[in-house]
Amino acid sequence: MSFHFPVDIAHTKANNEYYRDARRLIVSSGIFSALLIIGAALMILFLDRTPLVLGGAMVVLAIAILYIGVTFQVRRSIKPPQELYDSSPLVPAVVAEVNERTMVLMTLVDIRRDFTVGKPKRALALRTVTTVSGVPRRVGARIPAIAVAGAHKSGTEFYDEVTPVPIAWATRDKSVIAKASRQIAHDDWTLLESNIKRVDDVRATKRDLLLL
Repeated sequence: MSFHFPVDIAHTKANNEYYRDARRLIVSSGIFSALLIIGAALMILFLDRTPLVLGGAMVVLAIAILYIGVTFQVRRSIKPPQELYDSSPLVPAVVAEVNERTMVLMTLVDIRRDFTVGKPKRALALRTVTTVSGVPRRVGARIPAIAVAGAHKSGTEFYDEVTPVPIAWATRDKSVIAKASRQIAHDDWTLLESNIKRVDDVRATKRDLLLL
């Protein structure tokens, strides 16, 4: 079930760590690609153009092109904020761990790629965040969120990675956040809260995603 509300773009740009992390990845990949290209050019310009040097430069350029391709793929895969929130399912999340500078959110998700096929496949997912507007740094604090699907194996029916993205990262309207929280089934909140101490179990999985 999706939850529709008007996304506050200015608030999203200032607070949404999902987009902040994506921007950092894109910038880092772009800088690394540029350094590789410069390195390859310097090899060709200032070293003897032996087959070994030219071959090494070609390898470096190939790696740079690979990173450029990954950068463009990441950019294409990131939906605009309004589309992301409109198209992603509403899920319950809670603060499962509080550290000195970060918090760990735990969420209950359905990892099916198609919700109309089969029965729900429940799992616990984690995300480390710096802050969520209006949410106390207290274990157990409830946070309505959306589940943003990530990686999946080709030909499978289930996602291998799901990221919780809080509603509060896209709006400062407390009534909207409260409405989202009420629309999440009571049983879902209860199931999630009964597993709140399983942070280490979820961390032990490959992609912080533990099937229930």
